[in-house]
Amino acid sequence: MKIVLDVSAAFSIITDSLNSESFISYLERAEMVLAPDIYFSEVANTAWKYHTIKGATLDEAMHMAEYAMKFIDIFIPSEDLWKIALTLSCEHKHPAYDCFYLSIALKENASLLTNDRKLKELAKTLKVPCI
Repeated sequence: MKIVLDVSAAFSIITDSLNSESFISYLERAEMVLAPDIYFSEVANTAWKYHTIKGATLDEAMHMAEYAMKFIDIFIPSEDLWKIALTLSCEHKHPAYDCFYLSIALKENASLLTNDRKLKELAKTLKVPCI
């Protein structure tokens, strides 16, 4: 099974929060874990939020970000996804950055692993298997 991992699910694992054990189980069984290359900027931004809002030190934020990167086997270039992502975004009135993850799932016939409720709803609409 191919899995597209989004940052909300990655940080659920890292922070041992909602669904973390289940998410880990899916990642362990996946033949391949994919993400768009925007994953880097989203991870950095989320780690920054943990530093700014939750009081994590810079070293802790850096460790979280480095850990999140280790989940991914293949990063797909945004250049290959942006047209599909923009189309999905405009057609479904959903943020484009989320649609990069859906673009991969559609292209690769993969399941989406997310903790984002609205993204799960859109995935269901598009008949993308969502974990």
